[in-house]
Amino acid sequence: MIINLWSTPRTGSNWYAKYLTKKHPGFLLVSQFLNDYHLYNYMKAGYNDFLYRYEKGCAYKYYFYDKLKQTIQSKIVSKERNLNKAQEEEYRLDLLDKHNPNKNPIIFYNHVMPMSENSYKKLYDIADKNIFLYRKNIVAQLSSYALSYGTSQWKPNPNKIVYENIQVENNILDNLYDRIIYWHTLKKENCEIVAYEDLDFDVYLDNMPKKQNTVPSFDQLHKTTQDYILLLESKFSVFQKTL
Repeated sequence: MIINLWSTPRTGSNWYAKYLTKKHPGFLLVSQFLNDYHLYNYMKAGYNDFLYRYEKGCAYKYYFYDKLKQTIQSKIVSKERNLNKAQEEEYRLDLLDKHNPNKNPIIFYNHVMPMSENSYKKLYDIADKNIFLYRKNIVAQLSSYALSYGTSQWKPNPNKIVYENIQVENNILDNLYDRIIYWHTLKKENCEIVAYEDLDFDVYLDNMPKKQNTVPSFDQLHKTTQDYILLLESKFSVFQKTL
């Protein structure tokens, strides 16, 4: 069996992906398998975000096919990538063809954009279930993204720091807004649609991350960034009338 989870950033998708693995014991979770950014990114100790050019000390997640288990596997490799983005995408699509979902049920969690149309269609069509996760409150989503980007705090905030006057460039917010619009234009017939606001972040399951912010992200932003988010909200309201 194959389950796809399709989302955009700051929708609780990391949490929900882990929740799905708790509800489906024995399923393998593969995150951002065909998202463009993850076809050529790197990790580096001490960095809270990904790097997109190799530096000394970088590593990346290398996927391969385990013939004995008939499944996609991964390991961390500490060297420069051998394949460019297009070659990596082709390589991973080939792995997808080899994977045996009957023997090894799998959950693919991906942000819908950026991703090639070919990769999206391939994953969508082979799945037994497609789940689309979104956030009803676009102001909260954009604010959460702005706060994380402006502070480089993408992971849970263990010290519960409250920030003030965090400001980001408008193009950063435009990037997420475009992805949100794209998510809403995708066809979702016979698919499951889940809203962030309906997730039970307090559900008792072992090793589940907790909701990150107790103070609204919007309140921690600079007025310039707040005003631009409200402008995008107005723009989104107009777009919704076209759906």
